[in-house]
Amino acid sequence: VPWLQARTVAQALINKLEPACHRIKIAGSLRRRMELVGDIELVAIPRMDIDLFGSPLDTSDLDRLLAECPVTMHKNGAKYKQFSFTGTSGYTYKVDLFLQSDPATWGVNFMLRTGSAQFSHRMVTPKWQGGYKPDELEVKDARVWRAGLALDTPEEEAVFDLWGMKFV
Repeated sequence: VPWLQARTVAQALINKLEPACHRIKIAGSLRRRMELVGDIELVAIPRMDIDLFGSPLDTSDLDRLLAECPVTMHKNGAKYKQFSFTGTSGYTYKVDLFLQSDPATWGVNFMLRTGSAQFSHRMVTPKWQGGYKPDELEVKDARVWRAGLALDTPEEEAVFDLWGMKFV
């Protein structure tokens, strides 16, 4: 679909899901402003339910909200949900919703889910193998590691800073 049409639908979807999230943003080709968009990609930190002792449960406000929406769930995991819905135009939109629980990993996740597949691959490939990632860093479980220590990347800019690159 054309970018503007997909952007309008994605923003309406974010407005609907935002109360169930600490943070939710548009990613993928839509964020890259591609002329034509095949699907809507979102990255979110859902508001998780907690037990009596303050420990997070496996359910969230987002799960309940999506269950109430007229969507067809295709995948419904803890870290990734894929669903589709038919808009007012009659077009069926596919949505990829990438979930994370740790705000310290937002930068890595958002960068990877925004970039093209080629760009994202190069960002996690060491320089000695033709990528952009400094050789002394490792990306594992959406975290950047240096000498066994996890580095926080709460924003994409933090990843680019660690890589010694200008933010794109």
